Amino acid sequence: MPIHPLVPLDPPTSARPGWRPRLSLVAFLLVLAGCGDPLPEPDPIAEEALAALPTQTPLAGADYSELTLYEPLMEFVEALAVSPRVTLDTLGTSVEGRSIPYLKVGLGEFGAQREDRVLVLAFAQQHGNEPAGKEGALKLALELARGDHDELLRHVDLILVPQVNPDGGEIHQRQNAEGVDLNRSHLILDGPESRALRELFHRWEPEVAVDIHEYSPWSGAWLDEGWLRLFDMQIGLPTNLNVPEEIRDLAHDGFLAFATEALEGKGFTAHNYIVGSPESLRWSTTNVNDGRQGLAILNTLSFIVEGKRSEPRAEDMRRRAEVQRLTLESLLRFSAENRIQILNTVRGARERVREGEVEDFVLTMRREAGDGPLEIPVESVHRDEDGEWVVGDTVTARIEGWLPDIVADRVIPLPPAYLIPAGQDEVIALLEAHQVEIEVLDADMNLTVEQLTILGFIPHDLEGMVEIPETRAQEGNYRTAEGDVLVRTAQLRGLMVATALEPESMHGLLRYDRFESLATEGPFPIFRVTELP
Repeated sequence: MPIHPLVPLDPPTSARPGWRPRLSLVAFLLVLAGCGDPLPEPDPIAEEALAALPTQTPLAGADYSELTLYEPLMEFVEALAVSPRVTLDTLGTSVEGRSIPYLKVGLGEFGAQREDRVLVLAFAQQHGNEPAGKEGALKLALELARGDHDELLRHVDLILVPQVNPDGGEIHQRQNAEGVDLNRSHLILDGPESRALRELFHRWEPEVAVDIHEYSPWSGAWLDEGWLRLFDMQIGLPTNLNVPEEIRDLAHDGFLAFATEALEGKGFTAHNYIVGSPESLRWSTTNVNDGRQGLAILNTLSFIVEGKRSEPRAEDMRRRAEVQRLTLESLLRFSAENRIQILNTVRGARERVREGEVEDFVLTMRREAGDGPLEIPVESVHRDEDGEWVVGDTVTARIEGWLPDIVADRVIPLPPAYLIPAGQDEVIALLEAHQVEIEVLDADMNLTVEQLTILGFIPHDLEGMVEIPETRAQEGNYRTAEGDVLVRTAQLRGLMVATALEPESMHGLLRYDRFESLATEGPFPIFRVTELP
């Protein structure tokens, strides 16, 4: 498309005003909310409703030998809805037309006490070949429906999606029926299931979220060393540096420690989520295309949990489902016991971005070695004379290539807005799908903008090698045309917008084939607006 000509301006004469911390009205009211009278005791569940509830999950009914498929899952969640604690609703439909159910679990009218209850969104089985999260979530849902955890529901509401990917779950396939990896779809939304999940988030804007998965310990590089990873549960944190530090600290110093203690107290092993090989090991991704970081960039206390997967499909499922159930219960308990801090932290961070008080944006990050090496327990393995793997004793793995520190590389002032010219229909449609607040501009308005020109590309390694553009910025005047769109960054989705639209962003749209037209040398067709109209 043609690029509107720019008229050079004189260099700016003053710096942007700095942000000054303050106690927001939201934070002040939340502090007061924690100082009132004790909450009333919940109403007991009628005996008729208790008698109508299932006595066990489908997995337990199959003696933990067969996974819960779609039809038994639907029958089970429909049966849970007889409880006054549970409301059954539908997220949307899968590629093959299966309804995706979710449960709203709480005391009284769901969502009626958002001012002083933490809302938790939990979703499982985005990957169809990782079933234990679904099974553990169904077990906890049954306990909640029976009133077993009413002390938690006095302070927490839960939205539970037990199976995001029913098509993949039916055939034990990672992707959905169109071959889309739903946990790599949270930026470009190329799966109907991920689009529906994001719409659910935007409808409620929960303070806490968890994406429930399993990992395979049988990795070639680890087996080459004679090691088998043994952690029953790995907990991944919001690590993208554009997520506010106070949210990242609450995740690491708060829930990670809380859940690890709870799991170890029940005989399970747990650890911060590590990925890679013994030659190069790091924390898991910073990329906003996954469920955890994709919600964290919206200033959410967001996690991914990864239980240890076994094959065949249902092997050791009693233990696998229980560690998932206990981890989810621990998140609800942590949220209940720390509700004031969570509400203050998350809602305060959201208010700052909505008020335009975020100054900087990290385009690229890099990993650095920290205190090391890392020493973790693993199980020793070797092949017997028949070529079968034999698991031996627990030993200590010493990892020299340990890169735990994530530091900012390229940082820019966060622009007040972006200007997307008419004709960039696919970019605009994607932002609308993310429910980004946009303004369609009148023609012949004059805006002060920066236009970036892509000069070339240089390699950058963080979680695999990517090509990052080298750019030159030129400031000038832009005269709007009919259909041009303004996107302000002073909104909840503002940091996600910058992540997507900045050409030098390591997680941006031009990393995807669908937006390859953006990744060409020459004038970049999206502008930074430096002065708002």
